Amino acid sequence: MIRSLLGPREIDALQELATIGCGRAVSALGKLSGRTLRMDVPEAWVGDGPGAIADFLGALGQELVAVEVRLSELLEGHLVLALPARDAEVLAGLLGWPVPPGGTFSTLAESAMMESGNIAGSAFVSAVAGLVGRKLLLSVPSLARGGGRHCLDSLVPRDAGRVALAARFSCDEPALEGLILVLPLPSRIPGLLAALPLGE
Repeated sequence: MIRSLLGPREIDALQELATIGCGRAVSALGKLSGRTLRMDVPEAWVGDGPGAIADFLGALGQELVAVEVRLSELLEGHLVLALPARDAEVLAGLLGWPVPPGGTFSTLAESAMMESGNIAGSAFVSAVAGLVGRKLLLSVPSLARGGGRHCLDSLVPRDAGRVALAARFSCDEPALEGLILVLPLPSRIPGLLAALPLGE
């Protein structure tokens, strides 16, 4: 059903939204980590049923560290910062709380990761609020670690995990990569698209 609402024009608008919002989020993460981060062209992932995005991440077979903030108002849904466990260890080290390879994240390292998700979410929300001319809000962050499906299911209700705007970011030195996933509630996508001035 969600696929019938998202034709090429709607997908293009969502990808442009992701380019602007995720670009701001990646820039903020770069400033926080003191590194220059590159972002690939964002993609729109559209699944056929509840939990499709979680199932896709689970099929990748990687252990992830993921931080989620809940988005509200016009942009109702979730933003998730997800990194493979090794890359999350690298990021925690850049933030001043190193984690031994394959080791346990300390409370302070987890707090640093959650703050990263909060900063990425705040930057995304700020960028989109500027586009639509409305105040948008986000929740405090939550963290999960494990397989991709487990992580996303722990943070995002499966019915909300049908559509994702996905932006991959990376850094060469030290080598790390991750994803910013924006999962708007399917029922709110038409209203979000109607409020966007994109393509005018």
